[in-house]
Amino acid sequence: MMKKKTLREQIGYRLDCVMSRGPIAMSIALFIVTAIAVTIIGVLAYFVKQEGGIAYQIWTSLMHTLDVGTLAGNTVDNVPYILLMFIATLCGMFLTSILIGIVASGVESKLNELRKGTSVVQEENHTTVIGFNNNLFSILSELIEANANKKNECIVVLGEQTKEDMEEAISSHIPNAGHTRIICRSGNIHDTYSLKRCAVEASKSIIINIEDDAETVKTILALSAYLKDKNLVCPELRFIASVDDSQYVETAMIAGEGRAEIIYAKDAIARIIANTCRQHGLSQVLTELFNFSGNEFYFEQIPEMVGKTFKEAMLSFSNAVLVGLSNENGTKLNPDMNTIIGKNDKLVLLEEDDGEYLLSKRESIDTTHICTVDYLEKNVSNNLVVIGSNDKLPTILAEYNKYINKGTEVVIVDDDFDENKLESYDNLKISVYPEVVTKTLLRNILDKDFNNILLLNDDSQDSESSDSQTLLRLILLRNISDTENKHFAITTEMRSAENQRLASQARVDDFVIGSNFASLIMAQVSENPKLISVIDELLDESGSELYMKPAVNYVKPGKPVNSYVLTESAARKGEVYVGYKLTKDTNVIVNPNKDDLITFEEGDQLVVIAEN
Repeated sequence: MMKKKTLREQIGYRLDCVMSRGPIAMSIALFIVTAIAVTIIGVLAYFVKQEGGIAYQIWTSLMHTLDVGTLAGNTVDNVPYILLMFIATLCGMFLTSILIGIVASGVESKLNELRKGTSVVQEENHTTVIGFNNNLFSILSELIEANANKKNECIVVLGEQTKEDMEEAISSHIPNAGHTRIICRSGNIHDTYSLKRCAVEASKSIIINIEDDAETVKTILALSAYLKDKNLVCPELRFIASVDDSQYVETAMIAGEGRAEIIYAKDAIARIIANTCRQHGLSQVLTELFNFSGNEFYFEQIPEMVGKTFKEAMLSFSNAVLVGLSNENGTKLNPDMNTIIGKNDKLVLLEEDDGEYLLSKRESIDTTHICTVDYLEKNVSNNLVVIGSNDKLPTILAEYNKYINKGTEVVIVDDDFDENKLESYDNLKISVYPEVVTKTLLRNILDKDFNNILLLNDDSQDSESSDSQTLLRLILLRNISDTENKHFAITTEMRSAENQRLASQARVDDFVIGSNFASLIMAQVSENPKLISVIDELLDESGSELYMKPAVNYVKPGKPVNSYVLTESAARKGEVYVGYKLTKDTNVIVNPNKDDLITFEEGDQLVVIAEN
């Protein structure tokens, strides 16, 4: 038989129930207790002092309860009455103290809720970033740069860390956000209430910044389920995500129900690395094209270009590069030069900002310095030393194999390398050194004809440990270069943008930061989903790609020419001129002003978009 609850236990339980309902419930309970106490004291006071009626005595009791000083005005001729009023005053002091505590507790609780980011975001046309990790800072930097010429832009970040921790990390990495407001919300990234708090249905785009592919697909599923039957502010709302494993690409697309733009990061980065190894300086071009701080791709509809051929339109801009056309049939880079531009065609322009293009007033081009015959290139060695390995290596070698001569040597140095992972490559002669990387080993290998070195990140370690190992190897390589007067170009894969700045002290010719490139691409696509087709074509072996070719095959060396001449010369070869790199300068110049004069010498290169 259950033991009967005592009155004290029952009262305690009821008090717990009231207090658990929050400040409003406690305030109402306090008001009821006060009313009861005031009424009882007022009725007793009427019987003790027959004056003014019960209502008057209740009012007097209330005044003593609310104002402690009221007691000082009472005479002491009626001791019982004074005692009752004294009790009313004590009740008032006690209840007022409780009320102040309830109000203070309620305010503090509300402030804690605000600090935790539990309120629903009241924004529209903002960008939502789901997931908090080191890649976030690159994404935010790019979006802030994209919003530099806009006002009152907003980015909402949803992470599982506390709001205070996220805000502190963001402010330390991005001290100045310009016109862009960054709002953090904390919660389970798959939870419906967390998505509601970020107002994802009012977003213009959603970036999924999660490193685990399975979690990425799960997040896309959660978004698709949440947005079903919701009234979207932007009907064309897209999810932009990056995955490393090819098996998740199709799954993520299905989960997105037509709204997902999936970037196969591992494959894209492998292609970038392979092309950078054989075309030094290419990573600078790609970095500029994929971020918002320099020149970017924009889709422009320009009535003045309707009816012109693609080649004529290329020569019609003084500060922009026409690289392709876009219409209902898709986007095509470097189309046939005789393609007629239609009224529904949008021009894919490389320019500093949206709508910044200027139409040229130039009527003629001096073609006297254009080369009509290609010079034979010197036989440059494409032999490659790969230090370290990861899952991207087979893809890198497969891509490298497509562009180099038969018999090109590749040496792989890694004490934990599994040769079974390698495929058969027609043009590559592969040797493996399953040894620990030492200065002596590197010196012996570099005594041979090797001008290109690739440092790969160890994916089995965390980013800091792996990058530290890469930095140590860079120091060894540069020491060999300095002490033995050897020149070789180093392409480096690093996972942290912070460590890239450290590595720049080692004078590395090119950098490829895997996570950083993926972040740049996601930020670009979030602002303009059409760019995914441009990026796919630039990074894919089919269609047109970026190449760095000898400038002497386009114009005569030693002769000053402008970019109109370079554009004309490239167009005659069925190519789009994008920029140039001089041997005396480490920087690649993209989209130079077409009126500026440049004098090229042997060894200088042009950056072009071409099919071959």
